[in-house]
Amino acid sequence: MKAVVLARVSTEMQEDGFSLDAQLDRLRNYCSIKGLEIAKEFTFVESSFHGKRTKFYEAVNYIKHQTKLTALVVDTVDRLQRTFNEFPMLLELVKKGKLALHFFKEGLVIDKNFKSSDLAMWQMQILSANMFVNSTRDNVRRSEERMLKEGLLPGPAPIGYLNVRDEKGKKTIIIDPERGPIIKKLFEEYSTGLFSMDELVKKSKQWGLKNRKSGNPMTKSQFASVLQNPFYYGVMFYNKTFFPHIYEKLISKELFDKCTEIRTGKFKRTSKHTKEPYIFRGLVRCKYCGCLLSPYTKKGKYVYLRHTELKDCEHCTNVSEQIILNEVHKSLLSISFDDDLKASLATRLKKQYEITHGRTSYQLEKSKNELSDVEQKQKKLLDLLIAETISAEVYRSKNAEYEMQKIDLQNKIQSLQAPDTSVERAIDKVLNFSQNSYEIFKSSQIEEKRRILNIVFANFFMEGKNPVISMRKNFNLLSNLGGCQDWCPGEDSNFHWLSQHAPEACASTNSATRA
Repeated sequence: MKAVVLARVSTEMQEDGFSLDAQLDRLRNYCSIKGLEIAKEFTFVESSFHGKRTKFYEAVNYIKHQTKLTALVVDTVDRLQRTFNEFPMLLELVKKGKLALHFFKEGLVIDKNFKSSDLAMWQMQILSANMFVNSTRDNVRRSEERMLKEGLLPGPAPIGYLNVRDEKGKKTIIIDPERGPIIKKLFEEYSTGLFSMDELVKKSKQWGLKNRKSGNPMTKSQFASVLQNPFYYGVMFYNKTFFPHIYEKLISKELFDKCTEIRTGKFKRTSKHTKEPYIFRGLVRCKYCGCLLSPYTKKGKYVYLRHTELKDCEHCTNVSEQIILNEVHKSLLSISFDDDLKASLATRLKKQYEITHGRTSYQLEKSKNELSDVEQKQKKLLDLLIAETISAEVYRSKNAEYEMQKIDLQNKIQSLQAPDTSVERAIDKVLNFSQNSYEIFKSSQIEEKRRILNIVFANFFMEGKNPVISMRKNFNLLSNLGGCQDWCPGEDSNFHWLSQHAPEACASTNSATRA
């Protein structure tokens, strides 16, 4: 009789006793003893519980096309099947005299002359295999639930992190010293709104970012997944639910949220992709029709901007980049003050920050109370589940919502409790930048020029060939202070006027410092 040998494992790392080679050795020896001539061998790595079982059906179809009775020889019943899905099809082939099943370890042969006891044994072995899979799945689920509650990720870490073992041999996750800083830099660059995903994917290749397993550069779809993965700021999204994790955070939630705003279209300055870098790409619009003015190079060295949409606007016209640059230079030069004024500004802003920082205790207490309320709601929700007043699905959905609220409040409390030692340095840095913004802009490369424009200016419009530029509120404030003729560096009305605006000036230091 011709025989088909089938050896299957669920994973490539199957233990030696159940490996493909071990199975083949046993089955070949069995065929030799039974006088079966091996016509074909099928060896493959495939689950018998999940998926389409492509390789399994290749073996079955091969047997169907044979003209004579063929023996299908397998190591055990569970190597052939772990569910009853294929049972009717195999039994039909047996009854038609096309197939004889040989199960080596069970010492069981099922052919068209099978006994009812043999059939029952086959069915019992399938049931046993099915129960084993279900039991294993339940154990895995319970293990996952325990790990998630402890803040542990039951799976591979995302790019930028590494799965390792600590000094005690326990599995943990750490920031990848090579890829982690690059992933953080990608978040920071994307948050500026100056770069598209395509541009940053190209930059990531230049920075040497590659996938750890494949060694291939990051793709755009992978970058999009990174931008949407909350793991980087301290939260795992697993089985459609959010869980805070215990590992080191790569970025802040504020940075993640800013990138989300950019990715979803809020505050996003869009522009068509161009091969050459331009200072005003995606920044300048017509004040009348709102169309974007796109930069291009004329005669190989002169940069002009032209409208990109076919609108019937009589005001849209080509304009030289230099005209807009002259207006930018004029605005930056207006942010000018001497060292005495800068010292007075710094002193007053620091004092004002100390005054406003006193409100932190109120915000901290409020956040703690809100966190306590959310935790109480979670306890009540669990009571409703235990009392079977709500379904498990409703519980999971509402509990996930509460978990996100808790994570936001915990991050807020942590931020409020941490002493802010960077305020003085931030104030000094933003004032130094403001005092020398023109010189810095003039000496910068195009990418740095674009960063400065994004920080200092709110809008760039064209009224025909006349640029209309508006600075952001705090830099406009500094510009007005520089031009004030009645300024006195003492405790007078000027300082009172400044103190009313100082909180906003302090708020702008964070973005300037990051830049």
